[in-house]
Amino acid sequence: MLYFILVWTFLLITCCVIGTALLNLLKADCFERMGDRVLAAVWLGVIVLSISLLATAFVFPLSPLTGAIVTAGICSLSLLSKRTRNEMGVLRYKLSLDLILGFLTLEVLVAALTAREMRWIDTGLYHYNSIQWLSKFGVVPGIALLIKQLGFASSWFALTAPFNAEILESRASAITNGFVYLIALLQFLICLGHGFQNKVQISDWLVIVSSLILLPIVALNNLMSVILISPSPDLPVVFLVPVVAWAILIVYQQKRPSLEDGKASIWDAELIPLILSAGAVTIKLTALPLLFASGLYYIFCRGLSLWRVLIGATVSLLLLSPMLLYGIITSGCPLYPSTFLCLDLPWSPSAQAVKRIAESTHGWTNWYGEPPPAAPSWLWLLWQWLTSNKLNAVMGLLIAISAFCALVIGVNLLRKNQITRQFWILALAASGIAFLMMTAPFFRFGLGYLILLPAFTIAACCNNYLGNRLFRLEKRLILGHHLRNLPKIKPIVALFLSAFALVLSIHRGGLERLLWPPQIAKVEFVQKQTNDILYLSPKQPGELCWAADLPCAFQLEETVKLRDPAKGIGAGFVQKK
Repeated sequence: MLYFILVWTFLLITCCVIGTALLNLLKADCFERMGDRVLAAVWLGVIVLSISLLATAFVFPLSPLTGAIVTAGICSLSLLSKRTRNEMGVLRYKLSLDLILGFLTLEVLVAALTAREMRWIDTGLYHYNSIQWLSKFGVVPGIALLIKQLGFASSWFALTAPFNAEILESRASAITNGFVYLIALLQFLICLGHGFQNKVQISDWLVIVSSLILLPIVALNNLMSVILISPSPDLPVVFLVPVVAWAILIVYQQKRPSLEDGKASIWDAELIPLILSAGAVTIKLTALPLLFASGLYYIFCRGLSLWRVLIGATVSLLLLSPMLLYGIITSGCPLYPSTFLCLDLPWSPSAQAVKRIAESTHGWTNWYGEPPPAAPSWLWLLWQWLTSNKLNAVMGLLIAISAFCALVIGVNLLRKNQITRQFWILALAASGIAFLMMTAPFFRFGLGYLILLPAFTIAACCNNYLGNRLFRLEKRLILGHHLRNLPKIKPIVALFLSAFALVLSIHRGGLERLLWPPQIAKVEFVQKQTNDILYLSPKQPGELCWAADLPCAFQLEETVKLRDPAKGIGAGFVQKK
């Protein structure tokens, strides 16, 4: 727990500095409230730091020292801006003891929630393996020849790698997902606070409603709670969907000069949703609909302009380039496991192998066999999907609710006969759900998209009909009145919650759990050899690599060999011709 708390505090400060510099560069004065500005800065900082570390991995292994140097370098560049330095000074001045105590209490609670044994199967299959490769060797050519999933690019693994020093013995790989849950919880509380301060906007309501749906699901659902205790890139994408929508709502409400009046800039706050979305794509390709919708928003929000098309494409390509290059170097395919634009390189897996992995990840229409001759194929396929497990049935219900919300929003747009903020939220959710159903309709991939339209519809109703009633309700509550006049209660509540979390952690794993979570599962391995490659393989069928020493694989093909035997596994792997 203590290690998580220290790292999260470090990440929050550094990401806030980096993101604030970017907000100032983009002249994003629409994020005028302190809470909104800090949250936008932290999310942007996470994206910039993740992509920067992935880019660094092409040159250096992502050791703790490398991570510290990269972070310090970006923060130093950020603080060259006088406005950023001034803003950090103001923020430090406004930090009260109550705020610090409240944040530390949140950290303790989230640390107690996440400091548990890691059991997510994908972590054993390739997540931790990928993190180890990045931490010890950087980006290595041809590692997709060892385990096909090692070719999956994710800047999330790059962000995790520097915090997984060997001395920790595989205990800290869930640190980034815990951090993103902490940010989401903090954002919920800040937006809720806006309601009690009579400052609530529709963007706040969207965060409040979506958080009331997502935070309990992630903490309590059997599947999502396991993913929370892992480095899975699924979780940050789930939370980034409503965050991008939140950013669009805030940016949209600013006064926007048209491109004809000479005051408009193509380098402006409208880029923020695009940057967040492109960063989400580098985390996982399931965020592509975010990039599509936010790209359209940037291009059309002030009227179509060729310059905005070029700037949007350039910024997106710049942010995506480390991910695309990672795919080329590890598998020969920039969008691996997609076969689109695959190259024939010495380390490229066979076309059949890439096709198999593609079908296993996003070829769901082939998973249920052939339909009966008399049955309509799509109806039969949808029925098979809906009835295959309970979460699919939940997804079907959420899709139906989203369709109803889309109908309501669509009718409203037709009445207004103009593109409003509702249109962009609708575009974001609709493109996400459509992409999900065409590729891989998994609950963990689509949760953010599936709840967006219902959450936005409820948020719009709250904004229209509740208004400042939260503020008036708080003023009427006797308890609230006493809390404002008895500040000594706040430390007592914080102490009680922290003590409860500490006792819970000790009960789960002893005093050691107060320092860090348990190790990743250990399994027995045997040593195998294929050509000049010595590697470990799980002894029992069905076991996974988990935290095995590198390289770990199941059974290498006879055509795989070291790229440069003199340099060892760090130089990569190739196919024998």
